[in-house]
Amino acid sequence: MKRSLWYICCCLTLSLVSAAAAQASPQREPSKNIKSGNASNLGRVTSTNYRPTEIVAGVDRTLAQAPPPPAPPAPTALPGSVPATPTNPTIQDSRDLQNQLNTVKDNPEPPKDDKFNTYQPKSSPSFSIFNPVGFGADKNLLFFSLSYQNRTRFGNTSDGEAGIGVGLGDSVNSVGVELSYGLNSFGSSSGFGSGGFNAKIHKRVGDDSAVAIGWNQFAQIQLGSGRNGSFASDYPKNSYYAVGTKIFRTRDDINEPFSRVAVTGGLGGGAFLPFDRNADPAVARGGLNAFGSVGVRVARPVSAVLEWTGQDLGAGVSIAPFDNFPLVITPAVRDITGAGDGARFILGASAAFNF
Repeated sequence: MKRSLWYICCCLTLSLVSAAAAQASPQREPSKNIKSGNASNLGRVTSTNYRPTEIVAGVDRTLAQAPPPPAPPAPTALPGSVPATPTNPTIQDSRDLQNQLNTVKDNPEPPKDDKFNTYQPKSSPSFSIFNPVGFGADKNLLFFSLSYQNRTRFGNTSDGEAGIGVGLGDSVNSVGVELSYGLNSFGSSSGFGSGGFNAKIHKRVGDDSAVAIGWNQFAQIQLGSGRNGSFASDYPKNSYYAVGTKIFRTRDDINEPFSRVAVTGGLGGGAFLPFDRNADPAVARGGLNAFGSVGVRVARPVSAVLEWTGQDLGAGVSIAPFDNFPLVITPAVRDITGAGDGARFILGASAAFNF
């Protein structure tokens, strides 16, 4: 009897332990897809045959995913602020804006920061033909020139000249330096390619005034005589000078006729000395002589020029045909009186660009 009771108690105890263990373990159901020999399904668990659970206070529940974060609160206006209300422009507002745009268009101003020299002034005619002037090239200005004469002095052959140069420095805040090379002849007055180097230092001393010192032909390249058997008499060696230019504003508006008068005066040697036909241009001559020019702005793109070179009298006009392209054309007559054997026609052109 005692053995029977002991056996019954043991069976009941094992049943209770098995039931508790079943509740504490995940429930696994055999998958219908797993078949013997199907390696692709080995270890595969689907949502229908596996469900992780946890026991909290005896309650079996499925682990759920974390809920999405709450949406940010809607922005609210600051205390005391007034919400912006879009308004439609009136006809008067549109007219005022158009008037302001027209004012800016009619009165453009150069940028205050001229670091990169992006502002290009309008092209202007020259107020000199042959003589140097107090103003000069600066601020990385590259310039070119080309000229033609129908005949040389005491000759019957035509000739041409060319030049290239650069302007450096700042003539307003410090000084400007102008360096150039001039091709003195295309083969008539002297051997083709003959020329000389020139240097000039200039300074602005006001809005309308400038002074300069220069040294033309300080180093020459002479490639023999030209077709007419003579050397380039227009460009003797070592032509140094000092010059000043003053521009008078006869009218406030530069677009009006006769609005500007430019007066230039200077002293120099070499090419500015009285002409001597027997002098050797390769040998520097001593002494000083006066020269001067007067240029009148007869119209916005045209100037009339009269000048004394120290050797001869010249007269001509200078034309800037394009308002925004820096091309200047100067037809003139030299040797009207003074040196030479009669008047001769010359035509010059020049252009300049910032880089």
